[in-house]
Amino acid sequence: MKRVNQFLVLSAFTVLTVFTLVAQAAEFQKKILTDKYFADGIASGDFNHDGQRDIVAGPYWYAGPAFEKKQSFYEPVSWPPADSPSNCMLVFVYDFNSDGWDDILVLGRVHLHKAFWYENPQTVNGEWKKHFVFERVQGESPLLVDVTSDEKPELICHWENQWGWLAPDWSAPDKPWHFHAIGPHGEWNRFYHGTGAGDLNGDEATDIVINDGWFENPAQRAVDWKFHPFLFAKEKGGAQMLVYDVDGDGDNDVISSIDAHGWGLAWFEQQQKDAKITFKQHTIMGDRSELKQYGAAFTQPHALALADIDGDGLQDVVTGKRRWAHGPNRDIEPAEAPVVYWFQLQRNENDKVQYIPHLVDDWSGIGVQIEASDVNQDGRIDILTASKLGTFLFQNREK
Repeated sequence: MKRVNQFLVLSAFTVLTVFTLVAQAAEFQKKILTDKYFADGIASGDFNHDGQRDIVAGPYWYAGPAFEKKQSFYEPVSWPPADSPSNCMLVFVYDFNSDGWDDILVLGRVHLHKAFWYENPQTVNGEWKKHFVFERVQGESPLLVDVTSDEKPELICHWENQWGWLAPDWSAPDKPWHFHAIGPHGEWNRFYHGTGAGDLNGDEATDIVINDGWFENPAQRAVDWKFHPFLFAKEKGGAQMLVYDVDGDGDNDVISSIDAHGWGLAWFEQQQKDAKITFKQHTIMGDRSELKQYGAAFTQPHALALADIDGDGLQDVVTGKRRWAHGPNRDIEPAEAPVVYWFQLQRNENDKVQYIPHLVDDWSGIGVQIEASDVNQDGRIDILTASKLGTFLFQNREK
């Protein structure tokens, strides 16, 4: 009888699992680009200049819209998932030499790898020329974003105990990049967690946000950026910090994971106190004891993206569980399912905010970068992830 009961329970669980997967497949269709561990970062661009979006993760780019054919642009090396983070922790796409073709910037491990950008050869099988960028790009979540309003991006990071950005001399982008410091000196760990960018004070200039506060963009060259201390997360801190008007009240708020290697996801409501900007924390996802309250619970939300997944005009949050950041026996709950989720932003008539979690997949996970964009150009936002289980595309089929 005991075996029969176990069989019935297992069968019921199997049916429930299959039903859940079928229901999710109606929303996102999973495509495995590779089951090898090449990268923790992923992005998209048009690398063969055919008007279709392609995907890049680690040494390979995958040609859209089918994403069946791949080309390497540096020597492919797959890594043992239990041991090593890859030499591609983050990847960014931009036309650095202004020749009309998308190039690729690759950042490796903070303490081990130099940064390089690879020049598009303008032919499918051509060699991508490698250009040195900088000795070490510090911080766990550097961003490539325009903060100087020159219509060219800067790489947000820190160096020699100051925050700032790396940028090339745009008249000679093949030369090493230079670091431009902002604000005061401080003690910033090279593995610092939590970086973002956006307009926090409503002056239409892009500010820089870190877990310990934010740097106010003076919108003038050669002027120090004023630092406004505010500790967003008392734990380790997050990954990408997203700047967005969550509650629709006209000022931008901040969305961040609380601990990129532990528990927690929250949005921080911008408020005024004594004529100064401060923030009030609102939990989106807590730990396992709060699963019933928030509808999802997983550790290591080490990559975040902002996108309108359901097409309702509101920006949703996309994240997941990083797979084995420090191997299979460290961190919290390393053996739990490596999930990917999107959190649907809802506002009621009183502008009360609620995030509804939706499971995208339970066997892929994330690295340190996740992209949410319309890569197949069908008008719906897709999700791209790279982890120790491989490289994945989740195509939004919209229920």
